[in-house]
Amino acid sequence: MFTEYIAWLALVLTIGFFITTLIFLKRVNKKNHSLEVLIKSLLVQQETTKKQFTEVHSGAVGLSKKLQQLDTEVKKTQENQVNLVASAPENRLYTRATKMVELGASIEELMSECELPRAEAELLLNLHRK
Repeated sequence: MFTEYIAWLALVLTIGFFITTLIFLKRVNKKNHSLEVLIKSLLVQQETTKKQFTEVHSGAVGLSKKLQQLDTEVKKTQENQVNLVASAPENRLYTRATKMVELGASIEELMSECELPRAEAELLLNLHRK
């Protein structure tokens, strides 16, 4: 009878161990499934972030090109400004005076119209007379 009792006890323990193992495996399977869902979600988020990063990078490259264009335009504008300063009204007066000499203006006309001193008016006349 004692051997039957031990046999039944071994059978009950084996069944208990089997049931415990099944319960443990079911929990592990649930955790595994949860982790798979989480991994899929993270992969989707990673792909979305990668696309966003690519868009931001493309925008930054475009912005950099635009800034380079603007920098070039600013430099050209500065050069034009320097050229305009170089062709100040004084230079325009000499251009006008030269044209007047070519048209036959006198020293007095040059002095009054272009506000030139007598020496400069005489110099222009001497330089541009034919």
